[in-house]
Amino acid sequence: MGIGDESKMKEQEIIFDSDGLRLAGVLRIPEQGLAFPAVLLVHGSMEQDRDGNLLAKRDGKPAYKKNFFLEIARRLCAAGYAAFSWDRRGCGKSEGQAGDVFAQARDAIAALHALQGQEEIDSQRIAVLGQSAGVYTACLLAQEESGPKAYILQGGLYRDYGEMMAFNYVRVARYAASSPGNLAWVEENDLCSLLIGLNLDQIKRQAKEGKREHDLVYKGRIWKFYHDPTCYLPENAPSRQFKYIDKPALVIHGECDLNVPVQDAASIRNELIKNGNKQVGLVIIPGADHSFQEAAGSEDQRYKERMSLESFRRPFCDAYFRALEDFLRKAL
Repeated sequence: MGIGDESKMKEQEIIFDSDGLRLAGVLRIPEQGLAFPAVLLVHGSMEQDRDGNLLAKRDGKPAYKKNFFLEIARRLCAAGYAAFSWDRRGCGKSEGQAGDVFAQARDAIAALHALQGQEEIDSQRIAVLGQSAGVYTACLLAQEESGPKAYILQGGLYRDYGEMMAFNYVRVARYAASSPGNLAWVEENDLCSLLIGLNLDQIKRQAKEGKREHDLVYKGRIWKFYHDPTCYLPENAPSRQFKYIDKPALVIHGECDLNVPVQDAASIRNELIKNGNKQVGLVIIPGADHSFQEAAGSEDQRYKERMSLESFRRPFCDAYFRALEDFLRKAL
């Protein structure tokens, strides 16, 4: 059965414990069959609920529901694989409040154990798929867990965190400075990113001093920005985490990614190989953005849709799903 075939899937809610909190997820399996190989879907910073949605923008406005994990699950079930995803802490039906990267890793490990314990799942044939920041989480999971048989690392960061912040937010400040019309547009659609871009040196300096809360002043108003300072610690650098991935791995990235530079994909592949992993594939999806949705044709439109998150309305790239199926068929 191909990844594009229409096939129904069954859903089962799973409640599991992490750090004393009750987290809620959903197991999605093909309608027929037994002992399914499975994929654990690990959130990035823009996937908060079990379906892979960002529930609200930083300004509190609702974000369009792209249903990324739901679409992955549909495609995987059509190809004979199960998928498990969950609501992050404080989202959907999960208890608690958002935690740091290490809390997220503990939640992912707990989710893995919950998935391994399901009678419909072949616990020896589980792959971990990390999306964006979920690549970092997947590396921390791999440090503790030997059970997963394969890893999919998509849209992952290799360079230092500060460089990623500059890649994302200096662009916004420059775009706003290029014309009065652009400034007005950014103030209306992505003021938070503009504030970060204008105060990036201050944020980085204060974060390295251990400060979590930053006061950003703009046009006479003070805005609060919360930032995890542990991201800047040398021992937590993304490039140092890939040594734990020693199973077959697919590194996959969108050609038009405006969140993480596409060059990082090759750096991750090279780092994995350097550390002794000889089973590493690299796929760049043409015309795809960070969420493997079709990017706008013009650079200006891509910038605007990235800032406003209107890119979430675009269709997903079929080539991305074909690459997943091809890898899973070989790895599981």
